[in-house]
Amino acid sequence: MNRINMWFKRLANSKGMRNSFWIIGEQVFQMFVSLIVGMLSARYLGPGNYGSLNYTASLVSFFSAISTLGMEGVVVKKLIEHPNEEGDYLGACILLRFFASVFSILSIGIMIVILNPGNPLKLCLGLIQGIQLAWKSVFILDSWFQRHLCSRYVSLGKAGACLCVATYKIYLLVAKKSIIWFAFSTVISEMILALTVFWFYSQETTQKIRINLKKGMEVLKESYHFIISGLMSATYGQMDKIMIGSYLGDQQVGYYTTANTISSMWLFVPIAVINSFQPKILELKNSKNEKLYQRRLEQLYSFLIWMCIGFSLVVCVFSRWIVQILYGDAYTEATETLKICIWYELFAIIGTMRGIWILAEKKNQYAKYFLGIGAVVNIVLNVMWIPAFGINGAAYATLITQIVTSMIAPLLFKETRNYTKLVLEAFVCKWWLDGRTIEG
Repeated sequence: MNRINMWFKRLANSKGMRNSFWIIGEQVFQMFVSLIVGMLSARYLGPGNYGSLNYTASLVSFFSAISTLGMEGVVVKKLIEHPNEEGDYLGACILLRFFASVFSILSIGIMIVILNPGNPLKLCLGLIQGIQLAWKSVFILDSWFQRHLCSRYVSLGKAGACLCVATYKIYLLVAKKSIIWFAFSTVISEMILALTVFWFYSQETTQKIRINLKKGMEVLKESYHFIISGLMSATYGQMDKIMIGSYLGDQQVGYYTTANTISSMWLFVPIAVINSFQPKILELKNSKNEKLYQRRLEQLYSFLIWMCIGFSLVVCVFSRWIVQILYGDAYTEATETLKICIWYELFAIIGTMRGIWILAEKKNQYAKYFLGIGAVVNIVLNVMWIPAFGINGAAYATLITQIVTSMIAPLLFKETRNYTKLVLEAFVCKWWLDGRTIEG
């Protein structure tokens, strides 16, 4: 018991966890506000319009994997390795991401015309929502705040953006505006967040943002693996909604999105912890403290895996009540789908944590293979199961895909088999059972 108390005390007092508390606090606020406003918006729009809005949002999310260029983790690593050149790396990455976002917006429009010919409403919704990608290019500055464990500034910016968007949506509901107006909400959110993060960055550091394309290409050279990985991840993360819309119609997209939204609304907690502890774990790896690096990695995995399992069990038991309370009787068809969706979030988090291991072990090239395998599995299963089992088929397809991607695919390569071993050892808390004592 004393060892447990000491471990939790050390965890609570760590700078990484304090940084996580800021992120989690902001996300709790954002979740609470977004939940209320999102629930009212979904009820106002109805499953059909709600599905249309999320159908086009899925296309935007798909191309977001391209526009962000997979730079986040690589930039954090570069800022750790080259602290006197932070402004050069950040400025170049902002420019490259902006050009990628313009390409993505044009691609969104072309894809909507191909998939939905003669549907100007969806084209309009897609292009409006796509504007957010340009503002996201500035958000690479979040890497600087992660590296210096100063996420409270980003958290304040997100909280402010959330409050502004909530106010905007309440106005739309009161004024009974059309669905077009709702498409602008994500653009407003990203614009406010980008401006806020830029302002905080300019106040907190003397390093000015400079355009140094050599530095940008250096990052791009290392991150292209993650671009492909992000594209593969977006394929099986968003293709289900796109295919549901094609096979079953926008109303079913509305039900499926409801289940996805509820199952993922709490993921900010594990993601905040991952983002906060990533710099510390990478530093341990760079310092050649291999034993402590392995121990901290296992502890992080154990903590998050069991957190996800506990939350998933609670949601399964109360799924029907959760859907009815949040979205109303019109969305009860999403109940069974929610029971499936909540479990694939566990494996999604395992996949997210893998990003730290890949960067630390310099296995970047394998990420695209894992997710490529997942994308193929997901598309094949969706094609077979959506027509046969509806939205539950899509949920099962994603669950199998996440298991394959996070646990099975690494076993196919000799150099990455240790990763699956790491996850299994973290699941049984081997680091605890070993009883090892490593200070640091």
